[in-house]
Order: sequence, then structure tokens, then C-alpha cells
Amino acid sequence: MLTIEQRAGKIELIGFDVDGTLTDGGLYFGPDGEVMKRFSVFDGHGLKRLMQAGISVAWITARQSRIVETRAKDLGIKFIVQACKNKRASLDQLRTELGLEWDQCGFFGDDWPDFPVMREVGFAATTGTAPLQMRAQAHWIATRLAGHGAARELCDFIADHHPRGLPAWQA
Repeated sequence: MLTIEQRAGKIELIGFDVDGTLTDGGLYFGPDGEVMKRFSVFDGHGLKRLMQAGISVAWITARQSRIVETRAKDLGIKFIVQACKNKRASLDQLRTELGLEWDQCGFFGDDWPDFPVMREVGFAATTGTAPLQMRAQAHWIATRLAGHGAARELCDFIADHHPRGLPAWQA
């Protein structure tokens, strides 16, 4: 049985749900539809640190939003899947294209659409506000709130335990 640190050290690809992990989960609607989402610069720095360490980052979300596309491009996220009906299948396709095994993959999710992929990956992460069954399935649970440092906390944990992880001063 691998420790959580060993699991983190094997990650070559990590998928992130967006709403409720990279954002606070709030959806702001104006008369013309969705107009805002709040992302943390602190979380963005953590994502960049993972990518600098050579770990592939994917955003896989059930919603479709230009806001998500804009933020992902700003951070240099190469793999973005929006309007996704099956997150497990999407991550499976990406991991196959990259020549990876499931134990080299992680996923950070917070609700039931994320559960199937979290059951498959070698490193499942969730938030402290996720449903109890999700938290029971997770290898790692954030102590910070989603959209307020939870993703950064996860990125730092992975980078700190990965053979290619960068020291904080180089990130």
C-alpha cells in the first residue's frame, strides 16, 4: 500500500474540476447569462509550479464558460475540456494520449460528477466541503477553502513530494 506522499510522487497528470475546486463554487448570473467567476492568483501560482515541474495539468468541467477558457490560457493550461459529460472518459483519453497509467494520474474534484474519475486515479483529492462519500474516497483533502487556496495547497503537496518538484523559491 502506497503512502499519500508516494502517490503524489508518481503523478504525471492531474485533472481539476473547476467550479468548487478552482473557484468558490459560486455562479454569478446577469441578465445575459454567466458574467463572473472568481479565481485565486495564489492557486494559479501553484498550478504554474506543477507545470514547471513537468506535470501535465488538465481542467475538466461540466460547464461551458469563456471565463474558464480565458483563465486557463492565461495560466498556460494546455488541456481544457468543457461541457464534459463523463470526466472519467475525458481523463482516460488524455492519459492514454500521454502514455500514462492510472496510478500516474490524479484528480481534484468536489461533487458527484467527479466521483467516477476519483475512484480510478492513483491520487484522488477533494475539498473539506465535499460530500462525506467523496471525502471517504479521497487520498487527500484540502484544509483551505475552494477558490481560496485549496488548489494551491494541493499543488504544493504534490510538488513537495514529486521527484521533479521545484523548491518554493524557484516556483
